[in-house]
Amino acid sequence: MIAVTWDAKNKMYREEEGARKWVVVVAAFFVQFIICGITYSLGIFHHVFQQVFEHDHFDTSWAGSILLYVTAITSVVMRCFMKSFGCRISVMLGGVLSATGLALGMVVTDLYQVYLTYGVLTGIGFGLACTPSIMIVEQHFYEGRFEALSVVLGGVGAGMITFPIIIRTMLEYMAWRGTLWMLAGCALNICVCGALMKPAKNAKEMQLMPQLSCVPLRNVIFLGMCIANLFWSFGSTIIYMYLPSYSLEQGTDFGLSSFLIACVGMSSFTSRMIFAFMGNNSTLDDMTSLLCSVGLGVVVTGICPMLFDDFAGQIGYTLLFGFYSGYWTTFLSQSARELVGPEYIAMGNGYLSFMIALGSLMGGPAAGLLVQEENEFKYVFYLAGSCLLWSSIIMMLFKYQKCGYLTMGSEREDRHSHEQKVPLVDMLDDNKDKGINLNEKAVFVDAMVSSI
Repeated sequence: MIAVTWDAKNKMYREEEGARKWVVVVAAFFVQFIICGITYSLGIFHHVFQQVFEHDHFDTSWAGSILLYVTAITSVVMRCFMKSFGCRISVMLGGVLSATGLALGMVVTDLYQVYLTYGVLTGIGFGLACTPSIMIVEQHFYEGRFEALSVVLGGVGAGMITFPIIIRTMLEYMAWRGTLWMLAGCALNICVCGALMKPAKNAKEMQLMPQLSCVPLRNVIFLGMCIANLFWSFGSTIIYMYLPSYSLEQGTDFGLSSFLIACVGMSSFTSRMIFAFMGNNSTLDDMTSLLCSVGLGVVVTGICPMLFDDFAGQIGYTLLFGFYSGYWTTFLSQSARELVGPEYIAMGNGYLSFMIALGSLMGGPAAGLLVQEENEFKYVFYLAGSCLLWSSIIMMLFKYQKCGYLTMGSEREDRHSHEQKVPLVDMLDDNKDKGINLNEKAVFVDAMVSSI
């Protein structure tokens, strides 16, 4: 989370006029488009690396898992660098590093070298570029902020839809080394996007909340969110990584197996847009929450072996999973604001990012061990579905119990007083401790686009 503050009494700040700020939005869109498109195609490269280097699923899975882990960790660890040198420099440096990591794929000869290039170096570059591309958009907008950020985050879905198809085509004509070289060229365009991200003339103050503050850990809801994020990233990483391999084992050709990732992207993007259009209440309505989070989780967990017998069933599975993941991401964001409050999510975002990174790192190798032990992919997808289901159940239990909140003055005679709730942690005292001026208006933006 990023806190963007400005003095409500200060009349000097004026939102920029003209097309300049929308150039920044378009540039940020393509940053997300490139990063998420390449990252979510890790299942395709998992199969490719396994065939090229002739290693088992456990060894090969570390490449994609390290990429996800380093991307998530870098976006938190390097925020001081982002604040010191600015969003523009961070995005451009991220583009150079990620392009270098992908380009070095031309010369790798062993799998451990793939870990260092495709995993570590590319992950650092993506982590440096992802968060500042949203921070810079937030600096340029006061009104119309929601519309601008919606356009930027649309790049996530667009990348997931487009890049699997592009990568599949490039693999057919240029083999895997040539594909990594071309993707390095795509990543280098992040530098171009960064060059277009000029700081606002009257930039709002960017205040990065303390990422590892102990304050949120006093809230049981926040701890539950950490566990839910761990389960979710663990399960979703498995599905993205092993979806093409499972499809290939069932007799589907490589081109159609790669297309399944694009189907997940299309369904997830549609789901997010539907619930964003319906508004916040749609994600917090009790019946919608139960059916879309727990209900779809049960379906996705239980029917995967039955659907994977033919390609039409595989398409059905990807559409269900994509819709489920798109809803759950929106639901988690809104539930967190309802039960914990954006200030505490911002202060403890480092813990959440660490849990997401940890789940991403463990998911692929754990599934690889299970494949080697059972020699069947269906158990891997049972494991992934169960983790996704548990993440939904945890958040639903907290939502219904509302145990993160205390009622205000239940002894009051006002019949409406019991409906007003405050966080377990006193916002006023903590904000004073952190030196935050409550006379300033603050906007908190979720910069963790991944919602793996």
